[in-house]
Amino acid sequence: MESVVNIGNEFFGGMRAFPSLNEFSLKDFPKLETWSTNLVEAFTCLNKLTIINCPVLITMPWFPSLQHVEIRNCHPVMLRSVAQLRSISTLIIGNFPELLYIPKALIENNLPLLSLTISSCPKLRSLPANVGQLQNLKFLKTGWFQELHSLPHGLTNLTSLESLEIIECPNLVSLPEESLEGLSSLRSLSIENCHGLTSLPGRMQHATALERLTIMYCSNLVSLPNGLQHLSALKSPSILSCTGLASLPEGLQFITTLQNLEIHDCPQVMELPAWVENLVSLRSLTISDCQNIKSLPEGLQRLRALQHLSIRGCPELENRCQRGNGVDWQKISHTPYIYVGSSTLQQRRDTASSSSTS
Repeated sequence: MESVVNIGNEFFGGMRAFPSLNEFSLKDFPKLETWSTNLVEAFTCLNKLTIINCPVLITMPWFPSLQHVEIRNCHPVMLRSVAQLRSISTLIIGNFPELLYIPKALIENNLPLLSLTISSCPKLRSLPANVGQLQNLKFLKTGWFQELHSLPHGLTNLTSLESLEIIECPNLVSLPEESLEGLSSLRSLSIENCHGLTSLPGRMQHATALERLTIMYCSNLVSLPNGLQHLSALKSPSILSCTGLASLPEGLQFITTLQNLEIHDCPQVMELPAWVENLVSLRSLTISDCQNIKSLPEGLQRLRALQHLSIRGCPELENRCQRGNGVDWQKISHTPYIYVGSSTLQQRRDTASSSSTS
């Protein structure tokens, strides 16, 4: 494998090479430069292609039925061959240390694309400007870009997009104000390890189908936008290691669909707001490593739908929530599953009643 430089017709063994093959993987050919054939009926049924660790490979054959393409650690010129394909529904591009741009033709020739992942391209400064043409795109993941400063304005045109993940883009300062406005199908938004991010678009309130929101390791994010009360489908917001965030957005109190709330390592958050009592559908509440949250609001005992409560890494709050003698115990004793510190204080609804009668 290490000495192979070219794969040509001799590899295919006949005029009808691999006519029934559905999946093919090419891995660990460090010297392979070209992969070509002039056979018309080669790989006619190939649906999935994976090419990994072929760092000098610059060409590949044309596959008429290819739908799933994964290319990792190959020469950037290789993407020109990929751009000639016209049937891709899932595209994964990763580990291209010298890649400076994504060919426009890659988008233009594959407008029915459903899933796009672009990751670990440290010199890539932007996503394709024409990404907004992907009207059928449902999943978009971008991450591990050292030079990415912004996302394309056309993002707002992705009306079919259901999941958006932005991970490890330390120089990303903000998202275009209108970027989430048109994402009427978006159900999951995850932004992780974007330490340069200082704000989220105010117009994210228009993403009314959003169910899961995860903001993680965004240390310069000091607040979440107003208008979150319009996210009427939101079920699970998670705010993790946002050390500059001073408070939870008040708009959350008006979302009656909220079922899970997780807050982790937010030292500037000083309290769990009193309006948490309005979250009548809340089933799970997790508070961890928030040392300055020192007590629970009175209204927590009104959350009769609450099934799981976890409090860890909050010393004063843990003391107040000890079974029986904790100042805040009566506020949470109705909850079937309670975890405080390293202890499980309650696992079934009848646990409290049985212990009180003993």
